[in-house]
Amino acid sequence: MDDLARHLAQTARDLKLADQVPAEAEPEALMALARTVLEELVARGLLPDPAPEVGCWSAARSRLH
Repeated sequence: MDDLARHLAQTARDLKLADQVPAEAEPEALMALARTVLEELVARGLLPDPAPEVGCWSAARSRLH
């Protein structure tokens, strides 16, 4: 199991979703898990960042400075 899967499984357990039928789970807990999934996918570059912050993209510096 990779680190992302472990992190998401732990988040689901923390939200008490591990023993829940998804259709019967609390909407707030499902939204929190979905938010975590999307944030991780954006952070790993697998989804585009819909609101990138200024300066978050690194670029090679010019050797002239």
